[in-house]
Parts: sequence; structure tokens; C-alpha cells
Amino acid sequence: MTDLVVSDLIRNFSMNLVSIVILAYFIYFRRYRRRDAAIGFVAFNVSLFTVAAALTASTVLNVGVGFGLFAVLSIVRLRSDESTQAEIGFTMVSLVIGLMMGLPSLTTEVKVVFSGLLLATMYIFDHPRLLVHQQYQRLRIELDRIITDEAELRRVVEERVGGKVRQLVVQEIDFVRETMRLDVRLSTR
Repeated sequence: MTDLVVSDLIRNFSMNLVSIVILAYFIYFRRYRRRDAAIGFVAFNVSLFTVAAALTASTVLNVGVGFGLFAVLSIVRLRSDESTQAEIGFTMVSLVIGLMMGLPSLTTEVKVVFSGLLLATMYIFDHPRLLVHQQYQRLRIELDRIITDEAELRRVVEERVGGKVRQLVVQEIDFVRETMRLDVRLSTR
């Protein structure tokens, strides 16, 4: 780790920390109130920052190192519980910020600009006034019987969930247990 300059590492880690705090707490947590997910974003970010900084300081980066890094990341199961697409997006942005901030070859200005662009993008496109939340809701439903008539299936689902079914996809039918799993989009307004 002879190429690692401690002052640069502290500066980069500080910028990374500011960025991930803005993303995880000021954007994500204030909107969704999921402490566990916010902590996960910070953990992914800081871990990837550390790996990126250590790898670039200890070896010459090449395509093999990049593939190895993504192989390690693929081991991490992002969907250990059901994550929303928004949470997966926040996770991806936290990983990218951590990786970018850990690379010493990028200038401070480039890191600040890219980080700002990522944070602004997440703030704007996840803003509740831009895309109205809960206009459509996605549910995964398991019924305790098999209904083959689509009109009747829609009626039963609408009765049970209290909304208008916009899309209904049968994902699985289990003839042994006499159940069916559905992916349902319904409007709540």
C-alpha cells in the first residue's frame, strides 16, 4: 500500500461519507422510514469504498480485477428480503458512489460532479411530487383455490383487496395444494 496517500484517502472517504449520508438518510430514510435499508446502503457503500481503495493502492487495475470485484459483489444477495425497485436503485447508487470515491485516479472535481449528479437524480426521480406514490400498487397474492375463469379471478381479487385490478398475471398453479400465486397491479384511487 505504498501508493496510498493518507490525506487523499481521508479526503475521498469524507466526500464518500457526505454523499452516502445525503443519499441514505436525507433522501431515502426521510421518505421511506426504513432504518434497516438505510443502514444497508451505508454498509454496501463503505465496504465497496474500502475494497476499491485497497485494490487500487495495492495492485494495477485491469479487466480481471474489475471482473473479480463484480464477482464478489454478485455473491451479496441484494434481495434477502423483498426489495422494491426503488430500494434496488438506491443500493446501486450507493455502490457506485462507494466505488467511484475509492478510485484514486479520478480527480476530486470529477468525484464531486458525479456524486452530485447521482444524488440529484435520485432526489428528483424519487420525489413524491414528480411520480405520485400509490396510484398503482403491486401485490403478490396466494389464493387458497384455483380459479381458471379470468373474470371470476379478477372479481375475487378485487373483492379481497378492495381495489380495481389493472393487471393480473398467474405466476404459479399448485394442483397438489390447490393454490395459485398471482402478481397483481391494482389502482388505489
